[in-house]
Amino acid sequence: PGQAQPWARHTAGLLWQLRPSDVEVELLAHTRRVVSRELEEETGLHTGWIQNGGLFIASNRQRLDEYKRLMSLGKAYGVESHVLSPAETKALYPLMNVDDLYGTLHVPHDGTMDPAGTCTALARAASARGAQVIENCPVTGIRVRTDDFGARRVTAVETEHGSIQTPCVVNCAGVWASAVGRMAGVKVPLVAMHHAYVVTERIEGIQNMPNVRDHDASVYLRLQGDALSVGGYEANPVFWEEVRRPGS
Repeated sequence: PGQAQPWARHTAGLLWQLRPSDVEVELLAHTRRVVSRELEEETGLHTGWIQNGGLFIASNRQRLDEYKRLMSLGKAYGVESHVLSPAETKALYPLMNVDDLYGTLHVPHDGTMDPAGTCTALARAASARGAQVIENCPVTGIRVRTDDFGARRVTAVETEHGSIQTPCVVNCAGVWASAVGRMAGVKVPLVAMHHAYVVTERIEGIQNMPNVRDHDASVYLRLQGDALSVGGYEANPVFWEEVRRPGS
């Protein structure tokens, strides 16, 4: 049993260190250092980081071979990981049915963060370094001009409270990124989708178990105290063409 929570703007806050790209592995290693240690040391704010580990499950031989390659890549970048047999997986995660598994990839130093707490800590760190954080200030437009070489350049950001002169805009608007891009005449290849996730009731014995990801089934199981948050990518997604602004 669980409680479905559709239509929520949601991120699970999961951090998996191993990806097929070496650039991503380096970026994730940096992110983990910042979230797990550096932000709290600098700001005194906790990001909600929990290091309970991550577990990729392989239900076919090809997926297990991929995880063996990921383990080798992780060794090159100092990311500890272990390919486990079904029996070793059962010893690590007693509640898991391993009868249909070929094996798993265990990354002990994976974990989760609290998205809101992480953003708050990032904002405080940025402010301490001279940035100005302005809240409740919706962006209504972006002014651009064409320079002498024909390149389009940002000159200002328009808001409900006035203009901010700037030569640079970083688009971190998430599901609203496409709308922000259109303000500058830029197409952002991103589409929001309706997504539901389930939070289970209390599960005895689930405490301290690693987060689980099944790439073939496109589902994740995130530890949430003594329960699980379960979500994934729907096989027949429903696109969300227009996402309302918070508070509107």
